[in-house]
Amino acid sequence: MAIELKVIEGRDGKFPLDQTSSGNYADMARAFGGHGERVTEPGEIVPALQGAMEEPRRESRLLEFITEKAVDFSIFP
Repeated sequence: MAIELKVIEGRDGKFPLDQTSSGNYADMARAFGGHGERVTEPGEIVPALQGAMEEPRRESRLLEFITEKAVDFSIFP
């Protein structure tokens, strides 16, 4: 989100950034009958992606990645 902060500063302020990214979307996916998984640790990323790609899968799948708010980012590739 760090890259978008400067661009978003010009909006009208109706929806603060810290409020638009709250909630538990993995729970919501499960409530709608799909598979929802919340990933909170770096070591969970690969297993979550591998599990999401296993066959057969006939349900919708949502992986929710929880990250920290950061405002610094590299300008170098």
